[in-house]
Amino acid sequence: MHSVSANGASIPALGFGTFRMPGADVLRMVPHALKLGFRHIDTAQIYGNEAEVGEGLLSSGVARGDVFLTTKVWVDNYRRDAFVASVEESLKKLKTDYVDLLLLHWPNNIVPLAEQIGALNEVKAEGKVRHIGVSNFNTALMAEAVALTDAPLVTNQVEYHPYLDQKPVIDAARKAGLSVTGYYAMADGAVFTDSVLQDIAAR
Repeated sequence: MHSVSANGASIPALGFGTFRMPGADVLRMVPHALKLGFRHIDTAQIYGNEAEVGEGLLSSGVARGDVFLTTKVWVDNYRRDAFVASVEESLKKLKTDYVDLLLLHWPNNIVPLAEQIGALNEVKAEGKVRHIGVSNFNTALMAEAVALTDAPLVTNQVEYHPYLDQKPVIDAARKAGLSVTGYYAMADGAVFTDSVLQDIAAR
């Protein structure tokens, strides 16, 4: 599978996301996705299915080192002590001693960004995560995060589909050496009923 390189990370370009996926479906679909060739699995603390993702990875028969695993710290856990504890909990649920990519899930100005980025760097330095990044950050926040971090940020995961122009974010990310991970590519299914897109697809 094609990979995207960014600030030292090699990220499989197609990821299997588990947002809104109940545990039973995760247990069934993660091994199936890996069998089909996916090597990037994406989850998050707030999804409530990290444990099932971990179980699915184990039952798939695919070696842990062959799967790029992403999870995200939820905003309630951005204080340093809660952050570190939440990462330990995520690792336990995922049944692994590291994740390949850990993201700040959403901006939260209640906790200083320096504290959030500091906690990301701390768990990376301890070997609990291999790469770090952010999610849903605008250009100003992304620039601030880049300035604050010791270890390089490798991605900004953002909503991206035909109805949302993310060119400023994409341009700023590229300039900083980050990749952009796009989610909601089907716009929650809206692309399938769009007459213009249907016409483009037909041609």
